[in-house]
Amino acid sequence: MRTVDVHSQAVSTFVKSDSFEKIRGITQEEKSGDLYVTVHHSEIRITYRRRSLSMISGSYGSQNSAGYRDSTLLNSRFDTLYEVILITPQIQLIADGRNHKLRVLNINLNKVATLDVTYSLGYPSSLLLTNNSLYIGHNTKIIQYKCE
Repeated sequence: MRTVDVHSQAVSTFVKSDSFEKIRGITQEEKSGDLYVTVHHSEIRITYRRRSLSMISGSYGSQNSAGYRDSTLLNSRFDTLYEVILITPQIQLIADGRNHKLRVLNINLNKVATLDVTYSLGYPSSLLLTNNSLYIGHNTKIIQYKCE
C-alpha cells in the first residue's frame, strides 16, 4: 500500500504485505486512524500508528478460502469482498459481491451476519451511506434504502 503526498508529490510505501493480493475497499476510522481493507475473501485492519496488520474477518489464501458463512469474525466466509463502510467504529457494512449479499460485521460481538434485504442485490460492489439513505451500487443499477 502506497502513500502520496499531494503537496511534495513524494510517494512512499505505507505498509507491505502479501495479503494485499486484491485490494477492493478501504475505509478509515476517524479517531484512531486505523484502516480497514477488504482483500478478496477477508478484511484486514492496519493499525495506523504501528503500521501493523491483523486479520479481522474471513480467511486469506487460495480460492478454497471463499464461501458463505455467517459466524464469528475469523470463522466467517466471503466471496469477493468489495466496499466497506463504518456504521460506527465497531460495526461495519461490507459488499460481498459473488454471494450477492450485504454483510454486517460487529467487532464487539465477534459476529458476522447477513443484512436481510427484500430483493436481489445482483453483484453489490459499492456502498454509500448519506442523508439517511444507503445506496448500493452493483453491475446494472443503484438501489436506495431509506434509513429510518
